[in-house]
Amino acid sequence: MSRRWLGTLVSVVVTTLSVLTMSSLGLGVVLGLADDTEALSCDRVPGTPAPFEGNRHIAYEGAPHAAYRTVPPTSGPHSPRVVTPGIYREPVLEELQVHALEHGHVLVQYAPDVSPADVRALERLGRRYPRDVVVAPYPALDHGIGLSGWQRLQRLDTLDERAVTEFVTKVAGRYDHSWQHGATDCVRP
Repeated sequence: MSRRWLGTLVSVVVTTLSVLTMSSLGLGVVLGLADDTEALSCDRVPGTPAPFEGNRHIAYEGAPHAAYRTVPPTSGPHSPRVVTPGIYREPVLEELQVHALEHGHVLVQYAPDVSPADVRALERLGRRYPRDVVVAPYPALDHGIGLSGWQRLQRLDTLDERAVTEFVTKVAGRYDHSWQHGATDCVRP
């Protein structure tokens, strides 16, 4: 086999694979096959809708900004950095929490009074959704567990694994820098 023929064969294979990859991606976007998830109606989304508090980046962590109106926060000014989904043993800064929400993630946070056994259960739940969930302590909670998504909040007095799972599966991804798949904020009429 000549070098010229081999070079031509490699070029054809690489070009063909590139075209197939790009066309399948483009076709998926055009036909809506990339993600055909349809948004739930507001009455089927767990938790309570929370008003929009803005989505601007602050200049630096700790920069002054208006206080969040919900505990934990559900939108508002936030850090330009984003926290990666996962399990955290220390509280996550509120400005990082909000940026995670803006990326479509859900925060599962617990008050200091939550038992170690319940914390372990929350961490197990978080590990089931490694791309979607941040689990962390949140001392600002007076008790129980706070579940937050972009403009969505649910408080639990005690651990309810079914409620946490439902919140995560129905709220994660509804918002990712904008409402996705026909979802709305459920606040405006």
